[in-house]
Amino acid sequence: MQPRLTVTVNLDSYLEGVLAGEASILKSREALEAMAVVARTWALRYRGRHQAAGYDFCSLTHCQVFRIPENSKYPAAIVGAVQKTRGKVLQYRGQLADPYFSADCGGVTESAGDVWPDKNIPYLQSVSDPYCAASVHSKWRQAIPRETAASVLREDQGLPIRGPVRELTIESRDSSGRARRLRVTAGQAWLVDANAFRYAVDRRLGWNTLKSNLYEVHLQGDVLIFAGRGLGHGVGLCQAGADQMGQMGASYEKILARYFPGTTVATLPSPAQQDADPVVSSEHFELAYPESQQQWVNGVLSTLERCRKELGLNVADLPARVHVQTWDTTAEFIRATGKPGWAAGSTDGNAIFLQPLRTLAAKGILDQTLRHEFAHVAVHRLRASGVPDWFEEGLVLYLTGERIADDRDALPSARSLSQAISRAQSEAETHAAYARAYALVRDFAARRGEDTLWRTLERPTPQDLKWLKTESAKPPAPSRTNP
Repeated sequence: MQPRLTVTVNLDSYLEGVLAGEASILKSREALEAMAVVARTWALRYRGRHQAAGYDFCSLTHCQVFRIPENSKYPAAIVGAVQKTRGKVLQYRGQLADPYFSADCGGVTESAGDVWPDKNIPYLQSVSDPYCAASVHSKWRQAIPRETAASVLREDQGLPIRGPVRELTIESRDSSGRARRLRVTAGQAWLVDANAFRYAVDRRLGWNTLKSNLYEVHLQGDVLIFAGRGLGHGVGLCQAGADQMGQMGASYEKILARYFPGTTVATLPSPAQQDADPVVSSEHFELAYPESQQQWVNGVLSTLERCRKELGLNVADLPARVHVQTWDTTAEFIRATGKPGWAAGSTDGNAIFLQPLRTLAAKGILDQTLRHEFAHVAVHRLRASGVPDWFEEGLVLYLTGERIADDRDALPSARSLSQAISRAQSEAETHAAYARAYALVRDFAARRGEDTLWRTLERPTPQDLKWLKTESAKPPAPSRTNP
């Protein structure tokens, strides 16, 4: 095991190391500049990701790949891109965006919500990209023996497969055309999450064996042939497309506007110009708040610490200190989070965002909201790919002991439970969807036990995923369907 080396650098030096690790193959100055803005925005948004270990970021793909320069000097093009964009960040509705990038989107970027259910963000939707057509990854082909595929599915994904895979087909695709669910036939049939399958194959056979989920697959003799396009998850900026756009004369601002529609490039104020909210900390939480909310601060931190002990959730995966942010007005909360005015709070799995504390206190829901959002932080970080929003919401309500009366009659009949949870059109719809989500989780726990709840959250079986998908598509109304 190699010893850990911790390096202290300023922001510009960190960005130079990230560009060296993530974007050294880019030929276009403008594409490098776009990457510098993306990397800077991400770094500022997620600073302190490894705070518990005593540093901000790791040097691997878990954060951003960071390379120490050879001969103590980075290439001039990288240094120039960081200097040209100094202080520039990507914003959405006045707040730091949550930017992603991949090597090659294969002609169409991926909607983030199709990869990470909690990232269904307006500026991370699927967009066409004709610019990456000439990339070396624009077309690829991979052959995997049927026996090898069966071994991966059996040993890495726990399917009770005996013998080789007789057939593997694409059961469903997402909005960008990428494989979402696969049907595997080997004696009997199973539905398999395409992301989980690709990661399992790559772990076993080498990373980028299957370069993306944008593929066709057919059986040829004893071999499965995957014919695909692109490299990586495809969310956000496509480096191959950005590089071509830059070589065609597009500025870094235009590149960013294409891949992150609705965002703007802004200049951060200098430290002397910043009017930051005061921050006060307890053992496991830090609260940033406007002065107008001062009288509730100590109570909020005390309540959060109490919730952390009482709920008994797995705190090993939590940040060493969870960031909590509140605002002076509901309008500021809406503008910063994109949530509707009836939402008391929200979380992205790393931080908690709250309506004005005075507003929550006046409604008598301050403690309830803190308990609810903290439970979301803990549950969200354990949630596996493919588990929908409604299951997380129902589990949080079940854990916190909240009870919501069923008001489903207020719902449009054509909208699904998944739509009502993630993009509710009214407070009544939110209320009814929460009631349905809670009822499903409660009944699930009664039939199969609480341990199965957690297993379904973290390691859902193909049968679990099928049930979750079925319930997601139904309107929030009573169902007798059992998982």
